[in-house]
Amino acid sequence: MAIESFGPIPSSAYTSNLTSASSLTSGMRINQSADDPAGQAIVSNLNTQIDTQDMASRNANDGLSLLQTADAGSQGINDSLLRMNELALQAQNGTYTTEQRAMLNQEFQQNLETIGNLANSTNFNGQNLLNADTASIEIALGESNNTLSLPNLTPDSLGLTGLDISDPANASLALQGLNLANQQLMDSRSQFGAQQNGLTAALENIGNQNLNTLSTRSQISDTDFARAITEQVRQSILNESSAVMQAQNNQSRGNVLQLLGS
Repeated sequence: MAIESFGPIPSSAYTSNLTSASSLTSGMRINQSADDPAGQAIVSNLNTQIDTQDMASRNANDGLSLLQTADAGSQGINDSLLRMNELALQAQNGTYTTEQRAMLNQEFQQNLETIGNLANSTNFNGQNLLNADTASIEIALGESNNTLSLPNLTPDSLGLTGLDISDPANASLALQGLNLANQQLMDSRSQFGAQQNGLTAALENIGNQNLNTLSTRSQISDTDFARAITEQVRQSILNESSAVMQAQNNQSRGNVLQLLGS
């Protein structure tokens, strides 16, 4: 009596089926180094590049936030300078008495104190931005750095210390000092704007590079579903055909043995 047996399906077929199933399940063409050693090496390098670009984007955004914080503080200083300018002009007017000018000077000095407080309290993550404690900050952008320069906007640096408007002569001198301080402030705020534009441009460039890197990684590592499904169907057909052919071969051998036995 013949004993029928099915021959083993080639291991390469099992491996191919397993690879196709893994690619379809994970969405990744390369799930282990053996799938594509060269491709895996490229993908690893691309992953490092993407991580670097992501961190550079975060750093650039932090730099933008820092500059916006500094500019907001300088806006407060600008508001105080405008009010001090109004008070100095008002104090020059000959219709005011000494007592009235003293009242104007009191508000003038309060605004001067406000400028000092803003210069010394405007900070980002514990770093003072407007009093020369931090002259510059390096923003790491991956392969390059962007240096942010920070101004000194304290009353001393602006030339405001000691000014008063207690009489018309002092008020006239105060106006001259305020004009110089205002120009210095405007220069600093223009620098803030230029540095923000520079970081924004760098951020856009990093974003474009990141998109291109992600696209390249996707082309190498992501599953081509149409191809993977086609390959899986092809392997299934080959496996079934192999099994049928093996069964027919076993049956033929059995028939021969029966004839010989009879």
